[in-house]
Amino acid sequence: MKRIITLLALIAIASAAHAQTDSLVVFDTKGDELGISIAGFNIALGENDKEEYTDEYIYHEPRKNAVIANLLGFSYGAVALTSMPYYGPWEGEDDFLDIDAGRFDLEAASWTVSLDKRGIFYYKIGVLASFDIYSFNNNVTLYNNESGDLMPRPLEGNVKKSRLRTTYYGFNMGVGFKIHKVMLMVSGTAEILGSASVKYKNPGKTVYQVKGLNKLKSRISLSSTWDGFGLYVDYSLTPVFKPGTGNDAHTLSFGCKFGF
Repeated sequence: MKRIITLLALIAIASAAHAQTDSLVVFDTKGDELGISIAGFNIALGENDKEEYTDEYIYHEPRKNAVIANLLGFSYGAVALTSMPYYGPWEGEDDFLDIDAGRFDLEAASWTVSLDKRGIFYYKIGVLASFDIYSFNNNVTLYNNESGDLMPRPLEGNVKKSRLRTTYYGFNMGVGFKIHKVMLMVSGTAEILGSASVKYKNPGKTVYQVKGLNKLKSRISLSSTWDGFGLYVDYSLTPVFKPGTGNDAHTLSFGCKFGF
């Protein structure tokens, strides 16, 4: 449209210039405006068709924080043992390991890395300690015999709080995506056994350090959190006890988690 108007103006000006031989027509472009000077009169026709692009016309998506450091994450939940039959020295003990167990995870520190500018996809790595507690039924505990094998042993009297406690240390890695404030993440955890003990009151307090649990453990988990608070489900890919000990049960844990 600008070019058509300019062309019509030029035709009209040319006609006027032809009628007045003493008139001078000068086309002048100044900056982004097109100007015409005729017989000492300046006429501005408008903006030049030349388009210039500058950074102020380009929208830049605000970049999310590339790396986010988190301290003190917690998760607490129930632990169920998968149904596995006992064999060897444990056979016939009628499921003395109670499925009413609990787990507490303490994530000392973690780092979350944004994989894209929009802050949708993330990668996470963290270090943690895991504490599991398994209760015994039927007044039974565990001990290591002279050969070092882990064996069940019945207890007499009024036994209170007969339990197996384990402590693992390790790290986890995961990938996830975030929609608004909701983070869905799949992660894997690799851990090494720190300690395993049996504790019971009969009536006094006795603690045994026991051997026979897997020293290395791996598990996979799925979590859904909103601004750091949410739910998780976790499955251990490694049995609780070493192969041949007497039970090949895995753990299934579910509960809540929160972090800062």
